[in-house]
Amino acid sequence: MSTPRVSVGEAQAQVRAAVRLRPVVEIPTFDAAGRVLARSLHAARRLPTYDDSAMDGYAVRAAEVVAERRFIVDGETAAGNAEVLALPAGAARRIFTGAALPPGADAVVMQEDSRRDGAGVFFNPKPRSPALSLVLPFENVRRAGSDVELGTALLAVGRVLTPGDLSLCGAMGSLTLPVFDRCRVLIVGSGDELIALDAGAPRRGEVVDTNTWALAAAVSLMGHRVTVLPTLRDDRAETERVLTDAVVRCDVLITCGGMSVGDHDHVGPTLRALCGPDFGFWSVAIKPGKPLAFGHAGQAAVFGLPGNPVSALVTFELFVRPYLLGTEGHRHLFRRPCPALVVHDLEPGGGREVYLRATVTGFTDGSGSERLPIVDARRNQSSGALSGLCGADALIRIEVGQAARSAGERVSIIWLTENAESRHG
Repeated sequence: MSTPRVSVGEAQAQVRAAVRLRPVVEIPTFDAAGRVLARSLHAARRLPTYDDSAMDGYAVRAAEVVAERRFIVDGETAAGNAEVLALPAGAARRIFTGAALPPGADAVVMQEDSRRDGAGVFFNPKPRSPALSLVLPFENVRRAGSDVELGTALLAVGRVLTPGDLSLCGAMGSLTLPVFDRCRVLIVGSGDELIALDAGAPRRGEVVDTNTWALAAAVSLMGHRVTVLPTLRDDRAETERVLTDAVVRCDVLITCGGMSVGDHDHVGPTLRALCGPDFGFWSVAIKPGKPLAFGHAGQAAVFGLPGNPVSALVTFELFVRPYLLGTEGHRHLFRRPCPALVVHDLEPGGGREVYLRATVTGFTDGSGSERLPIVDARRNQSSGALSGLCGADALIRIEVGQAARSAGERVSIIWLTENAESRHG
């Protein structure tokens, strides 16, 4: 297993290139927020579907409105009235916002510009240029199709659907939307030392298997279908049997542990054999997470993650999460690094790209050219330290050979949480 170690950038490029888009499925429109549209959509209706009033006021014929002319109010039209009678000449119709404009009417005078006189009404619109009528045709009227015309391109393929998008699709009568399906993900941990969460306090030599459930939570948070398999023992035959069966039952297989080169590490060699010519990489120049495998076994993408909890979740963030995003049609797979200020000194980069778990403690006041997060990575950075993950908002990225940083200097970070600014800003 002397596969050359690849850089983080090279490994991420391989992951991106290997993404296999999921099939298109139709799902209920109002379950589609956050999903990726699989086909472009065009307007099947005009919006509004009819001329309607943009104001509470009076429907009129614009050419008839002159100063101090009294109009007879012949009734009213409210939103939702299905049948609207034509407006007689010389009459005005009380109308409310959203109501259909009566046939014959071509404008609405705002209620604020009117004065009732029993069964009649006078209009006193705001003064205009002498060359203009008191009321212009279609003033305060939302014309049919003024928002969306029939056949208009609405949403392009690849659009990540928002609640506003779904509202528009619903107005078009779309009960379902075509999106890219999500993955069936299997997760399995490996190691004789691992015990289940409900097995009680661990004895000497035992470790509670939190990795698989933390990974399952990360997958579930993305909306993919996830199953955690029973822990693999350090047995070659069992490992080969379980993993061979797993790759035909899922779209993505994630293993955790058994990726080193010890006598009891059987997961790595099994994955490599299953992937065969579709094997991608075995070792990545990253800390934490060096023993990391990726490839395809048949139709299943396979990720062999390290067994240390920090390594497992950091490599999930950098490699597995982007792959899952790609399968459902997302175009932006990797979180974009952004600048931050560090509150303590950092050692220079070595031969591997380093990702330090950090907490955002606040933000600069913005008096300079930009408002930057302030980060603190003074926590246990061991790859086996669960406390190093708890409360982490970001990863500080230290590039290979990067110069040391002093307190107050800029660093590059990758956000792990979406609401850090609202909590600290």
